[in-house]
Amino acid sequence: MKPVRILITVVCFAAMIHAQDRYSQKVVRVVGTSEVKVVPDRAVIELGVYRQAPSAGVAKESEDAAARKLLAAIRANGIEDKDVQTTYLSLQPQVNIHKGVRTTYFVAEQTLTVTVRDLTKLDTILQALIKAGGNRIDSVRYEVSDLRKYRDRARDMAVKAAREKAQALAAALGQEIGKAHSIEEVPDSQYSGALANSSADYYSRDKSRAPSTSAGQQTISASIIVSFDLN
Repeated sequence: MKPVRILITVVCFAAMIHAQDRYSQKVVRVVGTSEVKVVPDRAVIELGVYRQAPSAGVAKESEDAAARKLLAAIRANGIEDKDVQTTYLSLQPQVNIHKGVRTTYFVAEQTLTVTVRDLTKLDTILQALIKAGGNRIDSVRYEVSDLRKYRDRARDMAVKAAREKAQALAAALGQEIGKAHSIEEVPDSQYSGALANSSADYYSRDKSRAPSTSAGQQTISASIIVSFDLN
């Protein structure tokens, strides 16, 4: 049994040396963060039509006619087919009981998602869609089309911020940093952006013709963890 005990002792001793080497390594580990403010350049409208009738066929026919008018209005305002998508379609029976009388009817619905790439036309398009029969606007969402470019910029700025922070910490100790040992990006759900109150330059200065919606800004952020040698 002695050889086994000796082997276990040697293994434990080697593990202790490895742990000491790891913890005695001179490094400075910092987190670099950055934010890029971007004015959205497109909007996504979710709107739909809602029709009800005593029979399923009449309800669907009425909804189809309204949807065709919506599509015609969308095309008339310069929106390309690639920027229009049907995202929801429904035909369901509904039951209404009033004073003991049971009434059955059918409801047909369709939801369209429309991407508007010229924000100066947003109000005009919304008005045209309502006039064409759109009786439900679910949301207007602002987006940045070239999001990848701004994410990359935020990431580069975060790396630079991490180096500057590490240099400042090392200088406070009378030391310097060396090469980087590791780098890691922290997942950030804020990439989707938070809207801030600000006016866009493309909007008219004439308040009587000012838009009824505001694009604001999106904040695109990045966080990077970097370990540097501490010399």
